[in-house]
Amino acid sequence: MIITIGRKCGCCGDEIGHALEQIYHIPFYDRSVISELAKGYGMYDRYPDFYGETPMDTLMYTISQTESENVFYETPKKALSEILDGKNCIILGRCGNYVFKDRKDKLAIFLTGDDAMRIESIAKKHGIPERQAKKLVQATDERREAYHKYYTGETWGMAENYDLCLNVSKLGTAGTIAMIEQYIRQTGLE
Repeated sequence: MIITIGRKCGCCGDEIGHALEQIYHIPFYDRSVISELAKGYGMYDRYPDFYGETPMDTLMYTISQTESENVFYETPKKALSEILDGKNCIILGRCGNYVFKDRKDKLAIFLTGDDAMRIESIAKKHGIPERQAKKLVQATDERREAYHKYYTGETWGMAENYDLCLNVSKLGTAGTIAMIEQYIRQTGLE
């Protein structure tokens, strides 16, 4: 089973991913772990912008779209498949829903929440004032949206690109985890 987690900033994706790791006894890969794996496989230098979630230059993105968008849309598949293909795991971000969309034992999740909860979550996590957290949340969401669009051509967070979309503000982290467990039981992914 592979679980992919896309999320808006401040929706506790890392906390939920680690909890699912404990429940299902499969490894959880966030940006830092995936980057280290890529370095170990000698892949990092081939796709440093992908692994590092580097913001895309708007002009370069426009130029690239006119040249060959398939080159960019294949990057996530090449960058992740070679280091994770066939392994059971939980992937945070990195266009996982797109990369593994054809895998039959995949669960693609998108986490969202109201701005107030997300800002408060980031302020607490990083020990920063809410005003600063608000800017960080907005900038991170914009970067993730551009990153996802650049590498997949898809709209980040659009429900039809995921199996399950959950509002962490309404469910809380425990409720979100319980909903994911229920979905896995109901669909027989376990």
